[in-house]
Amino acid sequence: MLSILILNKPNITDFASVRNDLLAKSKSDWNLFLDSDEKLSAPIKNISENYDGYVLKRRNYFLGQYVGTDKIIRLVRKGTGKWERIVHEIWVSKTSHPAGVMFDTYIIHNTADSLKDYVDKINNYSTLHAKANLKEGKRSTLLKIIFFPIAKFIVTLIKSKHFVFSIMQSLHSFLAWTKLYFLQH
Repeated sequence: MLSILILNKPNITDFASVRNDLLAKSKSDWNLFLDSDEKLSAPIKNISENYDGYVLKRRNYFLGQYVGTDKIIRLVRKGTGKWERIVHEIWVSKTSHPAGVMFDTYIIHNTADSLKDYVDKINNYSTLHAKANLKEGKRSTLLKIIFFPIAKFIVTLIKSKHFVFSIMQSLHSFLAWTKLYFLQH
């Protein structure tokens, strides 16, 4: 049996904990995690017991425009691992079983309905990202504050071909590394 678990609590400050709590309460062996701004393109089919999790493609939209696809583990078997990191969380498996890849279904991710919503999201996520980096022992420097956002802009522009989205991703990088710098000092 498959359950779809949706993160729709407001003001989440630890996404991994929320995912782990939902997983602990689930009565299903297989659980698909979606954020409140995501939906599935089609029903999930053909789950193999050979894997403990599945990578799904996620098609990302910014203000209604397609900005690229990434790959993310979101379909997991209960009892085989846990989510770690308060934001941009990752699935850490307890077993040696690799993750499978789901080809026939993908996640549709609508990042924001307005520029204001996205700026608010970036402000919140950059704070969480700075805290996660601090916990992981990462250090911010003036060079990182200056050059990482430039690199993020270039990489995102090449991938997405979307100028405004690339600036927003660069802003996230700038804020995260700047906030980490101030947390350190």
